[in-house]
Amino acid sequence: MLKLSKIKASLKLILKYINYKLTSFTEHDIHSPFLYNFYEELIKNPHPFGDFEELNLIRNSLLKNNTTIDVTDFGVGSKKNKSKKRSIKDIAKHGIAQKKQSEFLYRLINKFKPKTIIELGTSIGLTSLYLSKPSKNFTVYSIEGCLNLQSFAKQLFLENKAFNIVSMNGNFDIEFPNLLAQLKTVDFVYIDGNHSYESTITYFNEALKKKHDQSIFVIDDINWSEGMQKAWKEIYSNLQVTLSLDFFYFGIVFFRTEQKQKEHYVLNF
Repeated sequence: MLKLSKIKASLKLILKYINYKLTSFTEHDIHSPFLYNFYEELIKNPHPFGDFEELNLIRNSLLKNNTTIDVTDFGVGSKKNKSKKRSIKDIAKHGIAQKKQSEFLYRLINKFKPKTIIELGTSIGLTSLYLSKPSKNFTVYSIEGCLNLQSFAKQLFLENKAFNIVSMNGNFDIEFPNLLAQLKTVDFVYIDGNHSYESTITYFNEALKKKHDQSIFVIDDINWSEGMQKAWKEIYSNLQVTLSLDFFYFGIVFFRTEQKQKEHYVLNF
C-alpha cells in the first residue's frame, strides 16, 4: 500500500512538472524591465564565471567520494536514501542543489551583492561554496543540524580557503533565531532544510523580522511534498512579498518597495 502511494505521488509530481513546462513563462512573456533583465542575466546567460570551473571540479570530486558518514536527519529526511549511513557521492548526487541551480544561485548573489547571507542546511557544503565565491566581502552563515555533515563541510571550506563562511551546528529552531538576534538585517536567506510545512513557515516568519526592502529569500524544494507546496503558496501570498518567482524546484521572493503591484510568475528554468 505504501509503495502504491509513492507511485501515485511520483506520477502526480511528473504531471505537475509537465504542466509547469507547458505553462511557465519565458523572456518573451515578460514585460517588466526588472524581471526581463533578471531572466536574461541569470537564466538565459550562457557565459560561465571563472569560478564555475573550479566549483565543477569540486563537485566531480564529491561525486566520486566513496566515504560514508552517519547522517542524523532533523527534518523529513531524504527521498532517495533513508539509510542513516550515506556516501558522500550519494549526497552529492541526490541531496544538494545540482549544477544548474547552484550556478544560478552564484549568479543571483553576484548580481544583487548581499552582504549577509544565511543558509539553512549546509549538507556537505558545496552549495555554501557557490554562495560564498562571488565576493570575499560577503559573509555566509551556514547552519547544519547533523554534526557529521557539518564536520565534513568545514573541512571542505578549509581546503578551498572559503574563510567567509561561518559554519554552525545545531537545531535550526534554536540556532536560526539566535543568529538573527545577532544581526541587524539579513540580505539573503536560502532555506534548504527540514522540508516540512510547519518548519518552512516558521523559518520564513523568523527571517521576515530582519528583512529589508532589498532582501531576497530563496525557498528550495517547493514541490517536495504537498506540505511544501502549501508552504510555498503561503509564502508568496504574504502581504510583505511584492514579487515572487516559481522555478518549480525552488522559489524566490522579493520585498522591493519600488514594486507597486504584487506579482507572481512561474518562470521556465
